[in-house]
Amino acid sequence: MARIGLGGPVGFSFATIGFSSAVFVARVWEFFSQKSHLKCGLSCSARSSSLFQLHHFDYGLALTLVSMGVLAFTRRQRVRWDAALIFGIGIGLFTDEAGMLLAKIPYDSSLSILVLASVGVALLVGTMNAVIRDGTHEFNVLDRTDILTEMSILLAMAGFLYLDRPLIPFVEVAGAASWACALVLVSVFGRKHFRRTWTRLG
Repeated sequence: MARIGLGGPVGFSFATIGFSSAVFVARVWEFFSQKSHLKCGLSCSARSSSLFQLHHFDYGLALTLVSMGVLAFTRRQRVRWDAALIFGIGIGLFTDEAGMLLAKIPYDSSLSILVLASVGVALLVGTMNAVIRDGTHEFNVLDRTDILTEMSILLAMAGFLYLDRPLIPFVEVAGAASWACALVLVSVFGRKHFRRTWTRLG
């Protein structure tokens, strides 16, 4: 069994990118969600009435646990890279609302932002430490297929903006475009990436 860890500099950098992207998407989603509900007032349905309106804290916790399970049981390099990206996304979504839900801290308070910044800095320091420890040769293994497949995962996450109700036209277009781009990228590049991921080490 492999030890739980993000591994080399690529894993840490993917986790950092996943974290940053998830926090950005979550904050944008919350901003537009509040704006749209203020505009429609009492005519809006309750924000908790849909499955997709669960707190992103819950989704983040699920993604974090799943990715940790994968990291614990595989040594395959590309699998660990994918899991590291998912781990970063999960941690970002989880941490974004952790203060509000667990410590009852206002979502937009300075303390909530400080918690996010602390986790982000920790991941960034981990990335820098991995680069200093292992060098940058691992990045040479990455190719266009790997990078664009990881980008498709980030775009798929951003596409969940589309699920907020009521929709703001800009958010609707941005979410749909993200999903469309993700589908194109995973269709063109994902098959090769996942075939290599699951059929060989390294």
